[in-house]
Amino acid sequence: MQIWKIGVPLLVSLLLTSNVGADIYMLVDKEGNQHFAERQVNPSYRLILKSDSNTSSNSFNTQKRKNVTVIHVPRNKTLQKKYHSIILQAAQKYHLEPSFIHAVITAESSYRYNAVSSAGAQGLMQLMPQTALRFGVSDPFDPKQSIHAGSEYLYKLLQEFKSKELALAAYNAGEGAVRRYNKQIPPYPETEQYVEKVMGFYWYYRNNL
Repeated sequence: MQIWKIGVPLLVSLLLTSNVGADIYMLVDKEGNQHFAERQVNPSYRLILKSDSNTSSNSFNTQKRKNVTVIHVPRNKTLQKKYHSIILQAAQKYHLEPSFIHAVITAESSYRYNAVSSAGAQGLMQLMPQTALRFGVSDPFDPKQSIHAGSEYLYKLLQEFKSKELALAAYNAGEGAVRRYNKQIPPYPETEQYVEKVMGFYWYYRNNL
């Protein structure tokens, strides 16, 4: 068994794309550092990425089992490829990694352009009406508008909060929530799980798009 800190992401990426079919567990320590392992070293470690070889699922799915979040990364590339050219344009315009945008879309809507959440978020990147208005979106279900607006929002959040984890926390819980907690991830279970989930997708997509 091996444990890595987030400071060596290459090792994590290699493990995610290896043929050994390992699951990935993560622990966030008191200093905010992320540690990864191939097994649950102790109850504080959460399963954030379940390898394709350990699941028969062919589509995105997240299951909650006790305190463990199980993430099945999509095998089917059709929906990813459908919007990839728009994502590349947005990534170049807003200085983002395409894998990061793909990860957010996977978590937010599973690439369903017409998705609507119970809170009223809409489209591929699940923009709230006020956010859509803020970034000049006239049709939140238009893939190009949604991807560009969501990407611009992520860029602005990264400019302010300086890390992907905090930008994701703000995307999920709101900028004000992250500011209120002194630029830390707010202690909301939904937001904590969201950040872990999207970062798991991000590491996967870096080498699997």
